[in-house]
Amino acid sequence: MNAALRRFPVITSSFALDERAGLDTSFERIAKTVPTGAGWARCEHRQFTLSSHFQPIFSVADERCVAYEALLTARGGNGQASNPQTVFALAEQEGDSLFLDWLCRGLHLRNFANVDRGDALLFINAYPEAAIEDPHHPDVFRRLLEAYDVPAERVVIEILETGVSDETKLSDAVELYRSLGCKIAIDDFGIGYSNFDRLWRLKPDFVKIDRSVNASAVRDAHARRVMINTVNLIHECGAKVVVEGIESRDEALLALESGADFVQGYYFARPGLAAVPAGLCGAMFKSLYADYLVRQQWRLTAENANDLDVFSHALNLCVRDLVNGMSFHRATEKFRSLPTVLRVYLATSELAGRDADEHERVVVDLIDTRSFESARWSGDCTTSPLSAMRNVLNAALAAPQQVHVFRAVEATHARGRAVTLSCAFELEGRMVVLVGEVVDRRRHAPRARGGSALSDTGSHVVSTLPLY
Repeated sequence: MNAALRRFPVITSSFALDERAGLDTSFERIAKTVPTGAGWARCEHRQFTLSSHFQPIFSVADERCVAYEALLTARGGNGQASNPQTVFALAEQEGDSLFLDWLCRGLHLRNFANVDRGDALLFINAYPEAAIEDPHHPDVFRRLLEAYDVPAERVVIEILETGVSDETKLSDAVELYRSLGCKIAIDDFGIGYSNFDRLWRLKPDFVKIDRSVNASAVRDAHARRVMINTVNLIHECGAKVVVEGIESRDEALLALESGADFVQGYYFARPGLAAVPAGLCGAMFKSLYADYLVRQQWRLTAENANDLDVFSHALNLCVRDLVNGMSFHRATEKFRSLPTVLRVYLATSELAGRDADEHERVVVDLIDTRSFESARWSGDCTTSPLSAMRNVLNAALAAPQQVHVFRAVEATHARGRAVTLSCAFELEGRMVVLVGEVVDRRRHAPRARGGSALSDTGSHVVSTLPLY
């Protein structure tokens, strides 16, 4: 829901019967103000010019936009944008907030055709006073649906549960919308009056979890568990879950992890005047699921999270984030949090072709400086760790932008068999190689896809993965 329309005070109806009788002509007034037809419609109401924007809602399972939430835009007489909350506050003072809500619904129904491809759902917010008054004027909304040719079964009425305290009036409104064929959504769940008893009674089709719940869950482990349990309980009530207000990648990933059915927010798309391209959806969800796969593996035990492909995907994502300008520490944070990771560092390409220098430093950035420091090598240089590292770098540079998996520079480790992953790519105008070292605790040496077991002496490629 538009943040400007949130958290209305609790409203109880004060309409007298004669006032209700006067509202029975509302449909005719709306039809004159918002005539049917093609293209984008605007309308004048008192000192404001009103129109619609539509925020996409995405299906997690289908990886595409399946619905739009209609949002009101308003401009004053000076052409400056006005907060919708201000528009409704003035209407309430002048006694026509109910008519204004109906007018906005008609405007949204008319404009929906500009973003709808014929199968999308339309989420419409019901101003709390309108929700509890609609049962007294059952024909107004029905006639609006018919006039603007939007099938009722594709309309979802969002009820702001914090705005209505009278359960009987709320139930009557839900019954009316259902009798018309509309679906029901409870909005801003997780704040204010939120309770599961109400969900059991109203049996909404959708529950929209307030953005504050998801934002808190990203920062706090306890809040994360609460959110996941909340989603599970909502599913037990028979409703689908929409996580709204998603503004960051971490919030999007947590919504997926929690089991949300639909996602909405500025991270995915801002409110606009056009349908979301299908190709954009596919690319966006592909990238998200790549991170999601890694995050899911973090939740497993070290014993179960020992798949080399997982580490390859994780290193792949590190490279993507580095190329996109993220700091080294932050870009490698997810990789380092995987079980059995020893270290990760960024090496320069110059090292690959130069003769060994006993004081030469291998790394540009290093997370654990105690575990890999330059040293005076003794003996044959071709068998030194530095020489083995050159072999890894040369192989990575020969086929850049691919993740390679090798026998590690240190062939064994106290916790198991060590493996090195590397990927060469261009960063700030020079070729570098991101190297990660992990412990493979499986009994047998890793095998190439369709190839033979990894040699104990060579730095042979086990697998390569294209960058996302």
